[in-house]
Amino acid sequence: TSLAPAAPDSGSDIKLNSREMNLQGNDGFGSAGTAAAAAAVFLAIVGGYLYLSSGDKSKDEGAEEARARKRRLSFTSVGLGLGSFPPEAEVKEPIINAALYFAEGDCPNADEIERAIIRPLLKYERMNSIPDLDNHTVRPSRRPAVEPSDFVRTIRVDGGDDLAHRTIVQHLQDPLGSGRDDLPWWEVLVVRNARPGTADACVLRFHHVIGDGIAFVTALEKILTNEDGSTVQSGLEVLKGSGASSGEGNNKKKRGAGGKNPLSTAWSLLEAFVHVLTLGATKYDDDTAFSKMNNAQLKHCGKREAVLFPTVPLSFVKALRDAAGVSVNDVLMVAVGQAIRDYCAARDDPLVNDPPPGSKPIQCRALLPVGFPRPMTELDDPATALENKWCMVSCDIGVCKEDIVDRARFVHDRTTEMKSKPRAYVQLEVQNRLGPYTPVAVGQKTVFDTFSRHSLVLTNVPGPPKKVRFAGHVVESTQLFFDNLLTQVDLISYAGEVYGNVVFDPVELPEAGDFGRFYAKALVQLASRLEVPCPPEMKEFEGMP
Repeated sequence: TSLAPAAPDSGSDIKLNSREMNLQGNDGFGSAGTAAAAAAVFLAIVGGYLYLSSGDKSKDEGAEEARARKRRLSFTSVGLGLGSFPPEAEVKEPIINAALYFAEGDCPNADEIERAIIRPLLKYERMNSIPDLDNHTVRPSRRPAVEPSDFVRTIRVDGGDDLAHRTIVQHLQDPLGSGRDDLPWWEVLVVRNARPGTADACVLRFHHVIGDGIAFVTALEKILTNEDGSTVQSGLEVLKGSGASSGEGNNKKKRGAGGKNPLSTAWSLLEAFVHVLTLGATKYDDDTAFSKMNNAQLKHCGKREAVLFPTVPLSFVKALRDAAGVSVNDVLMVAVGQAIRDYCAARDDPLVNDPPPGSKPIQCRALLPVGFPRPMTELDDPATALENKWCMVSCDIGVCKEDIVDRARFVHDRTTEMKSKPRAYVQLEVQNRLGPYTPVAVGQKTVFDTFSRHSLVLTNVPGPPKKVRFAGHVVESTQLFFDNLLTQVDLISYAGEVYGNVVFDPVELPEAGDFGRFYAKALVQLASRLEVPCPPEMKEFEGMP
């Protein structure tokens, strides 16, 4: 979801390597130097925000200067490469796993993948290079040669579709940034199933240091086609534009820039600045059966499982959106919130089934990744197309509400507030501008403190509205998987359907196999309350306990 305008520069004007970052400001945010840096960053944020509000400044700088600046890795990218969390949290590499599923016998072979996918992607600077984290840039591989065949790995299985699914999940943690003889940090994992009647899959695995989901989707759309061979229509048009102020009309409305005087804008930015800096010190989410493990001792156990959600027609979700007067994102967040509440109830959670008299409402917040608009001139340039221009924002998803319609109103109010304030813009600016002044350990602790106070990470990505061909073969369905410190729910729309899954710690969330059914049941329950017809494929969830 686009919540804020594109920042003038997703990187930092300060160039410090990781060793220097460890040597300065050892007393963290309490130091006079860091306080001065925070003040300077805030003034830069105000100036940049007003600058963006005043019109399109994309022509103020030369193309070559912009290209040179954009080649540097932003502090967000460097942090993802070094590790966002303290080492003792034992979190694995941040890897985006996009699984594409094909009909039996119709999965592309290695030669087709190398020719139609690998070679075009290798034209992108960050796809043919190695991150140089000390210098905030990329460098050539030291291998004698980097061949397209180096990026294709095949695993063969013989079993049902559940075996292929488990195989994909088992390899979510396979490293891309180490132990691969200096290969660029991505690959295509092909899972071939010998069992008749089963689907094969290609999993595109990208280390997050290379770029974010918007960048990857845009790059892939250029090498995919619709079934009939026509150009793919993007599901991310809202995040594209012709200049630095792409989507300026909508963004002004969302950020409240139009009609506000500079003093009022500065005040709203100050409120957002304080919110961002103190988010890691807020109250921990309540210890429900779903989030009891999220505390100061939170650690990645080294194992993850995933439950696929039932496929839901996008038209059904849009009908619920229209009937409730909310957004598609709101509808899906309501369903996830209800699924969490139902899971807690099934686990006989006293906070849900028997709350103490006078107790406060349950706090259950999600961290939502927010992508920022970027001009098509960046997205069309192999040197600048791949970047990390995103941040996390916090939002309560209404597990406290017993009634699902009340939850829809609650979630809509929260997301409306989130969109009306510049918190996402300020968060991105803080992490890219204040980050270089902060020791790595302090930055990692800040990220950990923020994550450990929340219950989950929740993403929703709009994909192509029609079926596409990958290396000439039709993609029947898709899933996004991400192994995170927190429980992660990933949703993606594709060809008129909404796919989803939850990746979780099986020790901390036992018996989570029904979570997907709880999610589908919530949508049917909301439809019943709003008198929206239930499609035939969702009927099995009516009356589900």
